[in-house]
Amino acid sequence: MHHMKLTDPDKYAGSDFITGYGEDPSKSLIPTPSHLHHKLVEITKKFGFNKSYFTNSGAEAVENAIKICYDHRKRDGYGFNFIGAFHGRTLGALSLNRSKWVHRAHYPQIPKIITFPFCNCKNICRCGWRSGCRGGHIENQIEQYLNPKYGIIKPEEVAYIIIEPFQGEGGYRLGNKHFIKDIFETAKKYDIPVICDEIQAGLGRTGKWWSFEHFDVKPDIITAAKALRIGATIGKEKYFPKEKARISSTWGEGNAIASAIGYKTIEIIQKNKLLDNVRIMGNYILKRLRTIEERHKSVVNTRGIGLMDAIEFDTQKTRDKVVKGCLSKGLIVLGCGYKTIRILPPLNIRSREIDIALDILDSVIKIV
Repeated sequence: MHHMKLTDPDKYAGSDFITGYGEDPSKSLIPTPSHLHHKLVEITKKFGFNKSYFTNSGAEAVENAIKICYDHRKRDGYGFNFIGAFHGRTLGALSLNRSKWVHRAHYPQIPKIITFPFCNCKNICRCGWRSGCRGGHIENQIEQYLNPKYGIIKPEEVAYIIIEPFQGEGGYRLGNKHFIKDIFETAKKYDIPVICDEIQAGLGRTGKWWSFEHFDVKPDIITAAKALRIGATIGKEKYFPKEKARISSTWGEGNAIASAIGYKTIEIIQKNKLLDNVRIMGNYILKRLRTIEERHKSVVNTRGIGLMDAIEFDTQKTRDKVVKGCLSKGLIVLGCGYKTIRILPPLNIRSREIDIALDILDSVIKIV
């Protein structure tokens, strides 16, 4: 049995060679992929999850999520996605993106992907998702497609619904609670698997392990990456193929260093109670962002939850000038959506660091 050394390669051609099996990594030099699997079950078992598959990236996690759904449904079925979505840049994941044309233009697409509006209205829906809304009369659009009496396609033809409850690249848009519940209730009614893309919003970023927990819903599959350091497709065992090699990969499961970091990341979040810090500091950031919004006419909206927050400007030109101005003063911020800046600090951030960053942001907006 091979025992890992620091001089060993960080990738193996097949995970069979990586040992240190079980839940407790104390007898290994570093935690192995096996330990990370157990750790992920620990924080997802309340959703009925008991299986995961590791890859190199979030895009690969999405690829395997839709693969197992296509395999489970045993048909070349439809996929449902939403306006503003971003799921990755490999061709399969790219087919699901609906945030910017530059991601997909002229590339081949997976067929039979149907796109629905993403409702991020606050409290009362105003976008027309539900009938009776101001300016809208759309009666649950997914139901229009699936209803056995007047629907457009048969429910059993749908392989999956994929959604970011909190959209990242699409503009840091938090789904309306009624809208998200509608999606999950419809999926349950017609026995359609729901994939929650938690690649950016998951692993404690919003003050809970996963952003969908804010809506009291349970998906069938989660995709995770970024903070996890390794791509992970996590879910209920019944969705994963029984046939060997259906989702295998030369480098699948085998990044030793990334797996060890992923394990330690979860462990540190747990031991240091960082989810509590995310909630406290997230409230502090939002309070300060709202003060900035009140002071500057160019700021049209501030929003977020936990340490996944955003400030939106009147134009894309203003946003881009603010990004450039912040960089000149030593603050790195990134855009998202069309005219929004994302605020995405470490989970262990303190109020002093927040004040330094937002003071710079405030001063740059004033100049711009």
